[in-house]
Amino acid sequence: MLDGAARPTDSVVLERLDAYAATTGFVARLLLDSPDGPLLAALSAPGVLDEWPVRADQHQAGLAALAASLAEGAESMREMHDDYRRLFLGPEHVLACPYESVYLNEEHLTFGSQTLAVREWYSRYGLRAPAAGREPDDHIGLELVFVSHLCMLALDFAERGDDQSVTDTCFALREFLNEHLLLWSDECLDHMLANAQTQFYQGVGLLTQGILRGLEQDFAS
Repeated sequence: MLDGAARPTDSVVLERLDAYAATTGFVARLLLDSPDGPLLAALSAPGVLDEWPVRADQHQAGLAALAASLAEGAESMREMHDDYRRLFLGPEHVLACPYESVYLNEEHLTFGSQTLAVREWYSRYGLRAPAAGREPDDHIGLELVFVSHLCMLALDFAERGDDQSVTDTCFALREFLNEHLLLWSDECLDHMLANAQTQFYQGVGLLTQGILRGLEQDFAS
């Protein structure tokens, strides 16, 4: 989308930024921790999932899986919690490791050079991972939070009429996606979808894949 035919301040670009700010923040919450009761109650309210701002096929499949999971009596919070633990935490073999460095460094260990590079990206924009130094900064959920932050930052600049800062932030988004999130997230999400035992986390995986495909098309290519 960001080519000679589209400026970052065009209305369609701003609409996409708004949609990605919301959707990346949403899936990030569900990838960083298993859902609690209030969140599940909010998601189960009539019409909530109908407000999803993107209607691509993969998003629709993810929303359908979430809706099926949230149907009364379909899946318990305990089942979701256990699925989250199996996928991302262990203590047994982690089925869908959520850290970039595990996929991209030669030793396949956490806290690699990728972790430090991602930490530098956060710092550049005044952010710090909540457990920096104790847990890796390159968790897929944290990287999605950062993408959401960049989208919101670009929208803030647009409201102020600062077109150059909008452009700069959109190109920073492209750089971060191409250097980090898009290099490894597909593999992580493929593991997630292959091993998730709940429709809830099948839905989260499909939604996240759909969001990333959209970001790749609109801002990274």
